[in-house]
Amino acid sequence: MEQHSADLKNIQEQMKSFFARKQKVKIYHGSTNSTRAQRFEKDKFVDVSGLDRVLEINVGERFALVEPNVSMDKLVDATLKCHLVPPVVMEFPGITVGGGIQGGAGESSSFKHGLFHDTCLEYEVVLGNGEVVVASPTQNADLFHGTACSYGSLGIITLVKLRLVDARDFVHLTYNTVKSFDESVSLTEAKTKEAIDFIDAILFDKNRGVVMVGNLTDKKDLSVSTFSRARDEWFYIHADKISREHSLYEEVIPLREYLFRYDRGAFWMGKYSFHFLKIPFNRFTRFIFNHFCSTRELYQSLHASNFSQRYLVQDIGVPRESATKLLEYVANVLKIFPIWFVPLRPSVKEKLSASCLQTELVISVGVWADINKEYSQFLEINRSLERTICDLRGRKWLYAHQYYSREEFWGIYDYSWYEALRDKYFAGAVFPDIYDKTKVSEKYKTLMLRAVWRNIFRSLKLTIS
Repeated sequence: MEQHSADLKNIQEQMKSFFARKQKVKIYHGSTNSTRAQRFEKDKFVDVSGLDRVLEINVGERFALVEPNVSMDKLVDATLKCHLVPPVVMEFPGITVGGGIQGGAGESSSFKHGLFHDTCLEYEVVLGNGEVVVASPTQNADLFHGTACSYGSLGIITLVKLRLVDARDFVHLTYNTVKSFDESVSLTEAKTKEAIDFIDAILFDKNRGVVMVGNLTDKKDLSVSTFSRARDEWFYIHADKISREHSLYEEVIPLREYLFRYDRGAFWMGKYSFHFLKIPFNRFTRFIFNHFCSTRELYQSLHASNFSQRYLVQDIGVPRESATKLLEYVANVLKIFPIWFVPLRPSVKEKLSASCLQTELVISVGVWADINKEYSQFLEINRSLERTICDLRGRKWLYAHQYYSREEFWGIYDYSWYEALRDKYFAGAVFPDIYDKTKVSEKYKTLMLRAVWRNIFRSLKLTIS
């Protein structure tokens, strides 16, 4: 806490200086899971990358006190030692606590617990003028609810108190093979009304998918699967095989393995790296190149190569009533498979959240693929998808590319409420607004193949040394 207090004071002094000069500032976290290019100019950012400590695990009251740059794997490892776990854990180990709050992250337990920010009890926030406040449901409640999904446009989170729940050794996972979009959505909705802990789905084509239902357990009474070792299969390939061979299949997965089951291969986006580098995509090559297949390495390569405008990476929330139509659009118009989706509890007070929708159940659909089109075509695909989302009364997660005009954007979100919040908490003078932070306004120059290989060999050399 002494080091935290010293770091907090340093951030305060920097923000007071920026505020006095009315100078816009960015927040540097050290890494990002955003798909947009990140550029930081000298003397125009505040470095919070050192705020990466787990300060307290309170077993009696079941909460954790952590800094915003604590990654999911570090948080889970700390809490599991106390037989506790966060109610919502993002599937990529490198996603941070602050990133989960600011980006509105959710996972397969979010139908039950809401998004990650719904599990947080309070934030310590440095305002634009350098003042430090505590935001919670009972103290500065408007800032507490506004901070979720604000992408650092209202203040700097420096400390988070979040809720914990009892952990178990395993997740008992049941794979339910489905044969249509309607069946997958209907089964998912029905399962959310049962006493379960986790649920998500993968659709491999129009006539085949799998809805995966999990429950925490200490019993090791079935075959055990893991997904973190080089010799293990990627999870989506494992699920694909099950859906081809079984209508119903059960197994147990160690809890930590389940929480980060999509890490190797970044769901399935990692396979496109093999295709681009002209490496055969098979179990042997996945074993050989395993080091480069974790999400941390894949994101590093994505940002180093500026390939983000080669890939369509969008997460979309729609009311359950519109889910089948969105799945049909992705399959028939975009022709993208696999498709991932997960049910979410709707947000009520978090007005910037993609799950702030008028419905009893939100369906979040992951649309991820290698597009490899000319920039004008890539842009039109994204714009067409954005129009479709609006038609279906949905919203998109803004960690990805957004191309809305300013008028379109503020037709979706509550501008008056947002600007009043920025004025009240001194954000307007120093923090870019959420539209400017998330809008893609340029074409990124990608590197040639030999430059990408050069980055890979450099990374491998550093790892070996």
